[in-house]
Amino acid sequence: MAKPKGKRYDWETVEADYRTGRFSLQQLADKHGPSKTQVARKAREEGWEKDLTQAVQQRTREKLTRNESDLPDTPECDIVERAATENASVVHGHREALAQWRGINERFIRRLTEQLDRGTREVQLKTGDIAEIDLDLDYVGKCIGHGTGALERVVKMERVSYGLDVDTGEGEGKSLQDLMGELAAQEADE
Repeated sequence: MAKPKGKRYDWETVEADYRTGRFSLQQLADKHGPSKTQVARKAREEGWEKDLTQAVQQRTREKLTRNESDLPDTPECDIVERAATENASVVHGHREALAQWRGINERFIRRLTEQLDRGTREVQLKTGDIAEIDLDLDYVGKCIGHGTGALERVVKMERVSYGLDVDTGEGEGKSLQDLMGELAAQEADE
């Protein structure tokens, strides 16, 4: 995004978003206008730190597990609150989508169970007619493979979304947001 002549960037807002640790340099550039090089230079020159990352993550967890919680009254409260509200909204959306995928998987399991109980399944012939054929093991095996794979992915995503998995090692259990924050910090150091 080219900077219009005579216009200044809102560096206070850029710094606030930078401090949350939620955005890469490119995302900050896209959101606020200056190039990622300008953002990195300004952050380096003014000593910006992603010092609110933990506060934003904690507040996001609070918003996801409680109705409301008080924050101490500091200048950073508005920044943390805004970022946490956006994060919580995203996670709630993820949880709704995951519930839909879980429902689809449950319907798939019921249908396969019905077919197994009958020992047959319906197929559409080239003529357009519907015929009932015996279940073959290849079909059942593929269904089980696809169904369990889909369930495994949904469960894994739900566990991340609900914070059920604890980070036990370097890089394991890190969220995309954590990894993007680390990448952005590395870019700023370069």
